[in-house]
Amino acid sequence: MAGIGFELRRMLRKDSYLAEMSAYLYAAMVSSGPWLMSVLCLAVLGLYSYSGFSRHDQDIFRTTIVYVYAFTLIYVGYIQLVVTRYLADRFYLNDSKVTLTAFWTSAFLVLLAGGVIGGGAIWFFELALTYKIIAVELFLIVAMIWLAMIFLSAVKDFHSIVQAFAIGTAVSVGGAFFFYPFMGLDGYLLGYTVGQALIFFWLLARLLAEFPPAKVWDPKMLTYFIKYWELALIGFFFNLAIWVDKILFWFAPDSRMVVPYLRTHDMYEGPIFFAYLTIVPSLAIFLVKIETRFYEHYHDYFAKIIAKKELASIIEEKKGMITMLKESLREILIVQGSLTLVCLLLAPDFIAVAGLSPLQKPLFQIALVGALMQVMLSVAVIILFYFDLRKEVLAVTLVFFLSNSGLTWLSIQLGFTFYGFGYCYSCLISLMFAYYLVSKSVENLEYITFSSQPLA
Repeated sequence: MAGIGFELRRMLRKDSYLAEMSAYLYAAMVSSGPWLMSVLCLAVLGLYSYSGFSRHDQDIFRTTIVYVYAFTLIYVGYIQLVVTRYLADRFYLNDSKVTLTAFWTSAFLVLLAGGVIGGGAIWFFELALTYKIIAVELFLIVAMIWLAMIFLSAVKDFHSIVQAFAIGTAVSVGGAFFFYPFMGLDGYLLGYTVGQALIFFWLLARLLAEFPPAKVWDPKMLTYFIKYWELALIGFFFNLAIWVDKILFWFAPDSRMVVPYLRTHDMYEGPIFFAYLTIVPSLAIFLVKIETRFYEHYHDYFAKIIAKKELASIIEEKKGMITMLKESLREILIVQGSLTLVCLLLAPDFIAVAGLSPLQKPLFQIALVGALMQVMLSVAVIILFYFDLRKEVLAVTLVFFLSNSGLTWLSIQLGFTFYGFGYCYSCLISLMFAYYLVSKSVENLEYITFSSQPLA
């Protein structure tokens, strides 16, 4: 995403409040578009539903959307980082013509396995056959949106991404209202699916316009799953770690079965999802300012190594990179910490506006702290990725997954008073471990850099 970050940073040079606001809005959409738009859709459809649209139907629809986004993110995770690495390597060799070939190959893998997984999973839910078919189609479409986002970041076309999500979201809302009188709940989901399909085909059209026609199969890309097996595991388990606490709560004793076997947890889900929304500004700031500044130092550091500059010059560049990292982390902590503090103080008012129960206020507050640590964890992981420390990232990922699983299970056993603490302490443990690895890696960067090179 650093390439898009540089494009957005050019908007800041216009030195106007409108340009700065536009840059950060674009960054928010690029970094969190599918998630933000799905939340907006659910909010609008929940507020302005038909009078005949029962609470039970609303629960089925909302839970379906949550399941689709959760499991597509987990499912596509195994391919996202591998494809990103493959594209980065090919672009470094000025071989951008493989982009469409890689996309078609990836799409085949995602659709083939996704159709089997999605169809097999939803078959057990006691829902109408038409609804199941539409839900599987939505699952595949959203999975393809996640995949297309990787390739759109390669062309640095943030305008297309924003336009696609804005118009597609509007069509999802309008389509749900349009089809409901004719098809009931099936039509509601169909309308939403039509809007998501528009998003995907819009992104696909942009890809087809950017890159020349190519072959539909790329065997070289498949070798990357063996060569970079850590990336496949990281992508899968990191996304699973983010969702595992929600999944465990769906099977908690006080969870609710909407229909067999579609489950939800009313007390846990709402506060957690609203707390997640608070990290969007930090993600936007990271994309526009921090990652681009870090990349410049990172590029200069390795440029000096490649140019065989003297060691003192290389170490001096490393010191600049470390200074910049400390300043950047401090900036994120200030921005996210301030926002978290404001939300903590205004939690009672926010709970009332969001329509949550006053009983959920402590859970929302602990989730806010957890979200703060999760965004810091994500930054640490990205830094480790820049230094190609895949095994270290995999270790952090497994710590996050195992701790979130174990501590969430423990919080469920302890009761409602402890809800959210499992997720929060998991983020804390993972964050401490990640920053230990970052500190250790940066300190020994020269050794890691030179010792990792192949022998002449």
